[in-house]
Amino acid sequence: MQAEVNRQVLFSSLMTGEPKPEDFEWVETPIPEPDEGELLLRNLYVSYDPGSRGRLSGRNSYVPAKRVGEVMDAQSVSEVVLSRHPDWRVGEIVAGFHGWQDYAVSNGRRLRRVDPDWGPITTAIGVLGTPGLTAYVGMRKLMPASPGQTVLVSSAAGAVGSAAGQIAAIDGARTVGIAGGREKCAYAQEVYGFDRMIDYKAAGDVSGALADACPEGVDLYFDNVGGPILNAAVANMKRFGRILVCGQIAEYNLEPDRLTGLRDVTALIGKRLTMRGFVVLDHAEFFAEAWQTMSEWIKTGRLTYREHIVEGLENAPRAFCGMFQGENFGRGLVHIADPSTPENI
Repeated sequence: MQAEVNRQVLFSSLMTGEPKPEDFEWVETPIPEPDEGELLLRNLYVSYDPGSRGRLSGRNSYVPAKRVGEVMDAQSVSEVVLSRHPDWRVGEIVAGFHGWQDYAVSNGRRLRRVDPDWGPITTAIGVLGTPGLTAYVGMRKLMPASPGQTVLVSSAAGAVGSAAGQIAAIDGARTVGIAGGREKCAYAQEVYGFDRMIDYKAAGDVSGALADACPEGVDLYFDNVGGPILNAAVANMKRFGRILVCGQIAEYNLEPDRLTGLRDVTALIGKRLTMRGFVVLDHAEFFAEAWQTMSEWIKTGRLTYREHIVEGLENAPRAFCGMFQGENFGRGLVHIADPSTPENI
């Protein structure tokens, strides 16, 4: 049923340490009215993203710090319910960045149509959204693996890591993943096709476990977590190895003076390592290729994915907080509403 008000979740308190549901506020506002050249969107699914945490403590990230009192940022799949824009029609399903709320007004910028031939509409902000694009651009364009090389991926059961490992395998690499818990490790090996998995929660000595799994060393490390696992990876890199830094979820909740960081910087010299950080939004020139290629891989079964869908906008804050406790398994999404037309489901 269509909401009679616009329910919104606001970012209401600067975060210190682990995020808490109390850091958000639930409000109800009138449904906004689009002006000429704008359209009204009804959100169907929104995301919850670990990368958002970095800017919720008042510190700038790759985007400016989030201001208290604003609607919480998120990627979104939405339906056009009213259009005063010549390029968009009512009933179209679109993907964009319209936050934790029922309705949003858009001028059409940063909005793209969701192609139903590519799969369920949720994939537009999942495996074919920022997580999948990040994996594709990183593994195919910035630091591609060669056949026979060993690629190590942390958070290998997550939305980015699982796609990165599968892309590396498609390109002929041997893949080793790190994840937390027996279930996630088994799933990543059986479904995503990792050659070896390391359960960092059970391993104790992650560096030693890596040495056993990668006796000849690691050629390429796709880093999603930072912290102690980054240091364990550096200890096991081959000479002239490469490290691609995508995320640092182990560090996001720490104050600057408690960050673990990279401890053995001299290893970059001794091993002649290359270490590069990246944000996929800087590489939009590769998106069309990525969408086309990955959608074909999905259709042919070469690329698979998993989504962790939470029901109800009111549960978005709790889902976000639980993500940092390892509660989600796959791409984190919140289901708000269904499309008005069955063919768009």
